[in-house]
Parts: sequence; C-alpha cells; structure tokens
Amino acid sequence: MKQFCSITIGIFFVCLISSCDYYFIEPHKEHVGFIPHTGFLEPEEFPPCFPEKIFPYYYGRSRAGFEHGLDSLKTKLFNSYNNFGNTSITGYITIRFLINCQGEVGRFEIKSLGTDYKKKKLDIRVEQHLVDAIKELRDWKPIVFNDDNYDSFYHLTFKIINGELKAILP
Repeated sequence: MKQFCSITIGIFFVCLISSCDYYFIEPHKEHVGFIPHTGFLEPEEFPPCFPEKIFPYYYGRSRAGFEHGLDSLKTKLFNSYNNFGNTSITGYITIRFLINCQGEVGRFEIKSLGTDYKKKKLDIRVEQHLVDAIKELRDWKPIVFNDDNYDSFYHLTFKIINGELKAILP
C-alpha cells in the first residue's frame, strides 16, 4: 500500500511538471481578443504603453471606456452616423481598437457580418466613417489597476438595418 501511494504521488508530480513545461516553452503573453500587428485596419504607429500587458476593457475596478459613459458615447456616434445614401446596408459592423494608458485610441480592426452572422462586406465608406467618428472622440479613459494606467482592448458593434443605424452594442 505504501509503495502504491509513492508511485501515485510520483506520477502526479511528473504529470504536474510536464503540464507546466508547455507554458515555459511557449508562454501565452496575450489575452483573448489580442489584436496582432498584422490585423490593423491601417498601418499606423500607435505605441501601446505596455505591449505585454493589454487587458480587456472590463477588467479592474476602473474599467476602460468613454469618459462620459456609454450612453453619451452612443449619442455622439448616433448623431454623427452617415450611410452616404446607401439604404441597402444590413448587418453588423464590429470595430475593435486599443485604448492606451494615455487615453489615446488606435490599432483599429473591422469585422462585418450579415444578419445571418456570416462574414459579409458592407459599405467601406460607412465602415471608415464609423472608425473616423471613434477616432475624433478625445475623452477615452484607460483601465486602472492600483493607481496605474494600462492599455486595453475595446469594441463597439453597430447594428444597421436598411442603411439605418438601429443599435450600438454593448
């Protein structure tokens, strides 16, 4: 019985050590939602403050986002929306971007879906207009941990039906 316990404990430690080995060989430095350098909408120099520590916007006690709140952000984006006369646009446009520790935005990425949730190319003018509207806003706040500002990912999804902006999510 004593020998069985020793063998079991030995096997446990071998499994434990070998399972940790993968992390040391290829450490995971990115969070879910990481936007790689090749995924940006345009090649731009936008330096994150801490490239190894980019968090989702909802982490921490003080979340990253628009300084004046989500309702104010939605109002500003609804008011600036332009469909360029195209009433055939129907689908979802998700714009993901980075808010750095100084409250600046960059590293934009666009994903467009139809109402069937399959990839669909929508009007590029509308997509670029939405990115420009987000860039024009200056009151972004970074995520805060222990009184230090960090970079974070943020996303907005625009629901468009027949060219009309119906909702901004989240």
